[in-house]
Amino acid sequence: MNPYTLETGEDVIRLVCECCGKPKRRVWGFVSRHGDAHAAYYALLNVEEDQPRVGLTLSIGPWWEGAEPSDRSWVHLEVWTDAENVRMRICDPEQSNFYPWEKGGKPVNREEAMESKIFSEIWAVADFVVFQDPAVHSYLESQEVNILGRQERDADNPIYYC
Repeated sequence: MNPYTLETGEDVIRLVCECCGKPKRRVWGFVSRHGDAHAAYYALLNVEEDQPRVGLTLSIGPWWEGAEPSDRSWVHLEVWTDAENVRMRICDPEQSNFYPWEKGGKPVNREEAMESKIFSEIWAVADFVVFQDPAVHSYLESQEVNILGRQERDADNPIYYC
């Protein structure tokens, strides 16, 4: 039995990248493990690129009320597809537009993640998000972004600073 459950955020946010002027979409959600709040994520869908690519900022650790950010760690991953698979790579935290994301906990780079006790958990939760969040999954499958259960809206500040 899968220990994870997903709660998607309410919105699909429309943004425009300041660097390239192209539209993006952002979604977010929470992952519980065995019923406990375990992770939060933000996924930036690069909807006008030739190949689907997602910037996934993922915080692992306790997210219940009263939990401290110091008990969490976060990573920024690049997620894309090739002919047969979904691929993921841990990037420098500074590449996330959420950096320094104090609420997410300690930012972890690739080397730190590989040495961390949460290394396998990062991959497990990221994999779960990629396949269970309908917006992320549909986009990576080169389909129209599935907004089922969410409403699409413009960002409060529609210019995305990358």
